[in-house]
Amino acid sequence: MTTATPVRARPPTAAPALSLDARLAAVGASMTVRLDQAALAHAVDARHPETVLDYAVIIRLTPADTERPVAALLRRAQAHVLSPGGWSRDTGTNARGGTCLEHALITEARTGRDEQEARILLRQAIGSGDPVTHINRRITQAQAGQLLGAAAALAANRNL
Repeated sequence: MTTATPVRARPPTAAPALSLDARLAAVGASMTVRLDQAALAHAVDARHPETVLDYAVIIRLTPADTERPVAALLRRAQAHVLSPGGWSRDTGTNARGGTCLEHALITEARTGRDEQEARILLRQAIGSGDPVTHINRRITQAQAGQLLGAAAALAANRNL
């Protein structure tokens, strides 16, 4: 009868450390691959100029040119609130010309219907059951601008 003898596993050995020359060669090879990819992307863009964006056209377009009335109203209110002295925390309006969120909508609205739709979108952007005036007392100027920007994005998504 034969007896099985247990096989002992070798202890793991650490991989030998790479020399500086080997590490430099590896980095050089990875950079060559990245540069080849960038050259290929450049060649495609140069061959097909219709795929390259003309940023001058994009910069010339303003939100008023591309946005629907409610989205434009909310963007104007956002710009008003984010201007220096353009936001008021505790009052509807203050001596510096600052307004709270609701009064910013009132001052920038061109029609009552747009104002009402903007109010609804602002409440949806806030996502709270609290009145807008209470929210206005708890936020900063930057947060007020972010809320108006989020409401404007909602309006743009809904084509309002």
